[in-house]
Amino acid sequence: MIRLLAILCALTFAVQAQDTPQAVHEALFASYIPIDDVKDKPELSAMFTAARNQIWIAAGDAPAFQALLAPFTDLRQFGDACGMPELIKTTGKSSFVQLNSTQRASALYLLHTCRANDPRRLAMQLRNFYLSRTYGALQEPLTGVKLNLYATDGYIAGHRPQLPATRLRYDAAKKEVALKDGEIDYLVVGSGPAGSVLAHELRRGGKRVVLVERGSFTVPGAMETRLIDELKESNGTRTSADGSIFIKNGMAVGGGTLVNVDLCFAPTLPTVQFKVDQWRAAGRIGANDFTKAELAKAYDWVKAAIGTRELSESEINTNNHKLWDGALLSNLHPKLYDLNTYAPGKSPYPVTDKRSASTELVIKALIDRDNPLSLLPDAEVRRVLFDEGTWKVRGVELKMRAAVAGPGILADPNGLNLPAGEMLTIRARHVVLSAGALGSPAILLRSKVPNDQIGRGAVMHASMPVLGKFDENVDVLSGTQASVFVDDYLISRGYALESMSAEPLYGAIMAMGPAKYSLDMIQMYRKLGGFGVMLIDTPSPDNRVVLDKDGEPTVQYTLSESDKVRFRRGVAQAVEIMFRAGAKEVFLPTNEDILGRNTTGRLEPLVLTESRQAAAVEKNLQFIPNRSIVTSAHLQATNKLGASAADSVVSKDFKVWGTEGLYVVDGSVFPTSIGANPMQSIYTFAKIFADKQVH
Repeated sequence: MIRLLAILCALTFAVQAQDTPQAVHEALFASYIPIDDVKDKPELSAMFTAARNQIWIAAGDAPAFQALLAPFTDLRQFGDACGMPELIKTTGKSSFVQLNSTQRASALYLLHTCRANDPRRLAMQLRNFYLSRTYGALQEPLTGVKLNLYATDGYIAGHRPQLPATRLRYDAAKKEVALKDGEIDYLVVGSGPAGSVLAHELRRGGKRVVLVERGSFTVPGAMETRLIDELKESNGTRTSADGSIFIKNGMAVGGGTLVNVDLCFAPTLPTVQFKVDQWRAAGRIGANDFTKAELAKAYDWVKAAIGTRELSESEINTNNHKLWDGALLSNLHPKLYDLNTYAPGKSPYPVTDKRSASTELVIKALIDRDNPLSLLPDAEVRRVLFDEGTWKVRGVELKMRAAVAGPGILADPNGLNLPAGEMLTIRARHVVLSAGALGSPAILLRSKVPNDQIGRGAVMHASMPVLGKFDENVDVLSGTQASVFVDDYLISRGYALESMSAEPLYGAIMAMGPAKYSLDMIQMYRKLGGFGVMLIDTPSPDNRVVLDKDGEPTVQYTLSESDKVRFRRGVAQAVEIMFRAGAKEVFLPTNEDILGRNTTGRLEPLVLTESRQAAAVEKNLQFIPNRSIVTSAHLQATNKLGASAADSVVSKDFKVWGTEGLYVVDGSVFPTSIGANPMQSIYTFAKIFADKQVH
């Protein structure tokens, strides 16, 4: 009996040891990264083993990571919605670690395809975590593609901007930042396309301006900012509240202009004018507000200031030709973007050709001799401060953040030595929120501005990529990365097709299938081409930015059924165009059973092999949250302008209703989608506001 008890205790200890967080991590890693499939390839096996171990060293003690792993110690907690009880009954095991590899694949299939969204979201979070951490580090050796993300230390040291002595001072007793030589006329919050214009132009008009930015300040040309997640809000991992849409926002000096692809749509284009005319017809703006002539004049300044350039067909690279050629063969009319980039061979930077709001506006304003701009980076505005008993602005309260690490970052450019976590105030006569359609409503909500329209009616421009495999090398990052779009149906059907480019990791993330499929996609990267379908979505008051229990913003968003109809029609058309361009196979980022063939009980990728399968896509794709990957980089319309506080947050003069000295100028003020990629329109609307403040 004693011996039997000892054996049982030993077995119990062994089972418990198997269920340690590290054991769960290793089991999940092997389920999403095909480490067991490459045992006959020593070099690849060693890379995956090192990646697995490094992930544990870096994240093993993190509470958020532990929370992701915890449910897998007892699969019974997933309940009946996922069909897990049957698997547990069949295998006789309720711990993920105790299952064999085939059984683990079945368990993950049940989670990824669960009727309930929460298990699907957990599985998606785990999948993206492991793929990003593993292939993000290994994408260059796996593909042979050199990404050239960072300039040399020598280049960076020789090209750090020489800024004048700061005009800011810090009063430690009051915990207050102020100008040394007078009152701040305008405190601008956010340095994206709106805030950068305001800071540049208000200062040029003689105003004393301080620009506050939540993100870090980069040395011009020090890095390929389009591919650096640390320069994106939430490191590029933010999703809508239910996980259905990945939401990309810049978080650095320059905002989205520092990290986007720079596709430029003029505010004078018919697609944008169509939307502005709708605002006018709805009574949100007057007959003489934001006229085409006014927009054209302001936009001429934007193009000159930023360096917006026109392209020629000679710049269409192999990848962009897939959209160009396929569209022509579909009797459509592909067009060339304008871009905020240097022409090929003309960039002064070693690793990027971008021209951003940081390089073209902010830095130039900082070094101006007559009236230099003051900039405070790594400073998150939490709320607007008002005079007691009134809604008259007196400044902001902010929290200092740690700067992104690395030699390409200008940390503490003012030399104030403000520690991360410090809460400070800044007084100003006027405050302009230009923190974007996520940040600006969050600040207003935390400030308790009395208006129930704040955050309501968010639009996203939901997008889905369509990838094709070709016989020849495509090399999407070669030459001018994005040059072609198709807007034939932008007004009539509300979607556009837009060229895109991304690093190899992107292909792995989009490969919604078994572990080996993601590896296959990243290894065939050089032969992959792609473009995206962008939807002009319909505003709904239920789609909104709200605050969670910690006062942080979250985006509640659901695609309407009518929007889904238009969206899947666009995706189906994109599939047809990709085949006409010569693709041998076409991939969509979904594990929905579009073709009705998955009877295996395991995740199967959607691989289309002929054009006629586009009909099944248009019929069956449902954009199920966390089964299909949908992205957004154009959040708008969360602080709408209008004729009264009953249905808007700001007036046509951008003033927040019911307040004095508080304005919002960014993409959040558009009453609907602007009708195209919004960057150039945001620049332009900000220029109109700035001109009215200084004249």
